Amino acid sequence: MIRRTTIAAARAARTARLAPRVAQASLSSGLASFKGPLAARSTGPIARAVAGSRFKTGPSASPTEISDELLAKLGKLSTQALVDGLWVMGWPPAQIEGARALAKGMKCVGRAVTVRFVPARPDIASDKPGGEISPEYEAFELCGPNSVIVMASVGPWESVGGDIKFLRLMQRQVGGLVTDGSVRDTDTMIGYGIPTFSYSTTAKQGPAAMQPWECNGVISCGGVTVRPGDAIIGDQDGVVVVPAAVAQQVYDIAHSREEIEEIVKTQLETEKCPPGKYYPFMSGKIKADSPLGKLLTSKGVKFYSTSSCPSGHVGAGSLARRALPVGSMGLQRRHMSSVPATMKAAVIEKTGPAETMEVKDWPVPKIADGQVLVKNEYAGINFIDTYHRSGLYARDLPFVGGQEGGGTIAQVTPKAEELGFKVGDKVAYSILQTYAEYAAVPAAKLQPIPDGVGIDVATACVVQGMTAHYLTTDAHAQLIKPGEWMLIHGVGGGTCQWAAQMAKELGYKVIGTTSKGKEAVGRATGVDELIVLDEAPGTSFEDYTSVDVTKKVLEITGGEGVKCVIDGIGKATMDISIDSLARRGIFVSFGNASGAVPPFPVLRLIGKSAFVTRPKLLDYTENRGEMLRRSNQIMGWIKDGKLKVSIDKTFSLDQAADGHKYLEAGKSTGKVLYKI
Repeated sequence: MIRRTTIAAARAARTARLAPRVAQASLSSGLASFKGPLAARSTGPIARAVAGSRFKTGPSASPTEISDELLAKLGKLSTQALVDGLWVMGWPPAQIEGARALAKGMKCVGRAVTVRFVPARPDIASDKPGGEISPEYEAFELCGPNSVIVMASVGPWESVGGDIKFLRLMQRQVGGLVTDGSVRDTDTMIGYGIPTFSYSTTAKQGPAAMQPWECNGVISCGGVTVRPGDAIIGDQDGVVVVPAAVAQQVYDIAHSREEIEEIVKTQLETEKCPPGKYYPFMSGKIKADSPLGKLLTSKGVKFYSTSSCPSGHVGAGSLARRALPVGSMGLQRRHMSSVPATMKAAVIEKTGPAETMEVKDWPVPKIADGQVLVKNEYAGINFIDTYHRSGLYARDLPFVGGQEGGGTIAQVTPKAEELGFKVGDKVAYSILQTYAEYAAVPAAKLQPIPDGVGIDVATACVVQGMTAHYLTTDAHAQLIKPGEWMLIHGVGGGTCQWAAQMAKELGYKVIGTTSKGKEAVGRATGVDELIVLDEAPGTSFEDYTSVDVTKKVLEITGGEGVKCVIDGIGKATMDISIDSLARRGIFVSFGNASGAVPPFPVLRLIGKSAFVTRPKLLDYTENRGEMLRRSNQIMGWIKDGKLKVSIDKTFSLDQAADGHKYLEAGKSTGKVLYKI
């Protein structure tokens, strides 16, 4: 009865708090503006006068809605071209002052969802809707991949939020965050993968200085008016607001300007003359008899000169009328370096032993828009590659081996440029077919390599490092807490050498297993306890029959067992792993180094109400934000010296078969690579 009364009271309170916001909602094009109460409740004469009056306001959002297609087109243009388009039309300045990208390569494109902050006052804080119905959280729930949340701060150094608040925006896969204030928890924010544009970063707490007051109203951010539904475009030069009412006209003008600029650049490359001959120019005010006017006429590009557009205002589509195909007028040279038609690649035409892999000439892959062509310097060798080659995991034949690479970008497409990539950038990635000189990689799968991290080290991170990260952070479903015991098999090898170090960094107590030949490597990971086993005859693998591992684990843990087992060995360790679990522990089986885990009855888990999972990396890098969050944390640990990357051995691509044999024999004490 008490619980029902409490719930009813909570619901009544929530309704009462929502009432003034709903009453003040301004609906237009499906967008609502929610805000705090206009005045404190009072029975005085002023309050009665206010209550008896109705104040008129215009609609928050423009009646014009920007389509997804137009939004994507606007996102392909530079902010400079958009500013020019608005200026030509006579609109006021549109660049949000002070909003700069939080990290290199960030670009945001989306329709505005707005939040307005007001200076803090005790009555403001008490009257504002709180908890999950606070205006900022209402705004978060309106966001998605085609939205950019724009937050108007009361000052450039005041914090609009940090890691906990903006975790929800990452979950909503928001298209961007823009503010004329500052953000906190910079490293985490970058890791979230949210394109963030702010005045600066800060350690200050926001509530002491300001309170969120209105969701989806008209705001002023960085000196620019923003209406809900306006297009927000941000790149490395800044953030521009394109009003929804004129978005199509702005696109037409800005797109035409970029076409003309491309012609000018190509001509300057040819003539090698001072830019002043053709540049700068004003859109809509190009004189027909000027050098630029004559150049455009010679290229068949129609444009309005000053004589045909005396007012200086330009209508939709009034500039360059001819679209230039990619590759014409030198445009392709902007996006690519010299690339041959064929390349060396390790190809599997039939499944079987390592010798079935043959290095031969193979066509260089063609790239589609949204991809880049990477000139590989290294390719990682992983056990899953041997499963593909042997036929354990089926693939369509023939295929190029590998799924991990690193190198420099040799070609880039316009959509890839939108993510901030350019020719010459150092990147690492994971896709199929990396045992080759070149690979066509979706830009969304690229991991930028920061200064101070070698391409070989970064390549080693992509599969083994990322796998170790999801195993130690998420695959155990938080059934283990810092300070509790984790068992990791094979810490003298590749992935689990990473996992042991990460587990320690995350605060777990770690028991590792390894063979005598890899004992030094295992101890170097910093595990709390190391169980050393004999080597299986004729191999470098641990002989899990040589020591009673379960008995050792129970002795170390005082008879309780471990809360989590990370097991990439497979068949040889399945029983050990299950029997070593504590009550409600989890068996994380992620590999088959000794053979596939055989089927077993689920009733086997009833003894300790245990859990079992068989995860894969793809499901733990579900989107670019999650991938970058993992990658950035790993790269940060490496740069800070908290994570030691061991490159055990490097083979040339011509030694493709030898690389697989080395890994399958269990000889590796770290990452094994091909040097391309």
